[in-house]
Amino acid sequence: MLRRSFHSSRTLAQQTWSDFSRRSASLGVQSKAVKKYLFENSKTGPPSLKKRSSRLKYESPEHMDEMFKMAYEYLQLRAQQKYDAQASESDAARKVQLEVEAELHNPEVKYNFQFHDKRENNPAVIDYTQPVYRHLGRKHWESYGQMLLMQRLETLAVIPDTLPTLEPRADVQIKFPFSTGVNKWVEPGEVVSTNVTSMEPAIKIQEFDHSLDAEQQLYTILIVNPDVPDLEANTYSTSLCFGLQNIKIAYNDNLVDPRRYGPENVLASYLPPVPEKNAGTQRFAVWVFRQPGPLPAGDALSREHFDIRAFTALHGLDAVGAHVWRSAWDSNTAAVRELYRLPPGRVFHRVRANL
Repeated sequence: MLRRSFHSSRTLAQQTWSDFSRRSASLGVQSKAVKKYLFENSKTGPPSLKKRSSRLKYESPEHMDEMFKMAYEYLQLRAQQKYDAQASESDAARKVQLEVEAELHNPEVKYNFQFHDKRENNPAVIDYTQPVYRHLGRKHWESYGQMLLMQRLETLAVIPDTLPTLEPRADVQIKFPFSTGVNKWVEPGEVVSTNVTSMEPAIKIQEFDHSLDAEQQLYTILIVNPDVPDLEANTYSTSLCFGLQNIKIAYNDNLVDPRRYGPENVLASYLPPVPEKNAGTQRFAVWVFRQPGPLPAGDALSREHFDIRAFTALHGLDAVGAHVWRSAWDSNTAAVRELYRLPPGRVFHRVRANL
């Protein structure tokens, strides 16, 4: 019965994952060599083996090819059933879920996602406008990146020192490619030299929500330092290092750097970390918010004693992602201060002098 059902539905099934007239080309393997090996019984061996001699010696496990074909036809038939159900579905969320289920077990989709860069993705291969890639991206992020972020935010007390909590829904990454040319993504909590952070960062915001209206959604980005010494109050205060508003991104085009925004988007121009000597390691928290709508241009914000909680409440901002790096005084700090025409920093001592 099982073989008969495969045989009777062979023409229908073969049109599902191989038909790109109504499906994105990113749902298929781009490499002709890999595709030929998967579907045409190529005798040249797996393209993943670099040496020709190794490819020629390779023999797949017994009956593996037959099992792959049988599983492929079965899963493709199931995918067609999902697409058929989607065509008659009226609920938008359910339609997206059916599309995810139709492509989730497609071996070409799995190959693309597993063996290609998920962060600096090529939309021709991993296209986050496709629901299945957003689903896979979210699961991959939740398996490690999201947990690492929350661990660093909580152990470094960014939560609750800046905002009370966070339900992370977007993957926020940051790097500083314009100061030293070091094109490296900063791990949450990493201590970074003041020379590296001397110019504006590039911030990547990867959204995974299917219900997001990417054409209309706007974002606010704030970078704050909650570790500014306040000697008069014998405590620490929060300063605003950078602020952007009304930023628009897309699922794939989501890197926010100085080429993406103009003066009308800047709430507070970038002021780099310049920790004072013996003040300890300071935290620089990056917060990304969804806006309820366009925010009007207002007066310049006061950097000192910045109340991020009051600001977010005033504008109805919804925190969807965050990041944090740390910085301490080093041999580059004085040069960065001169670059931004800042006064010389204070030098703190273990025992406070009587003034």
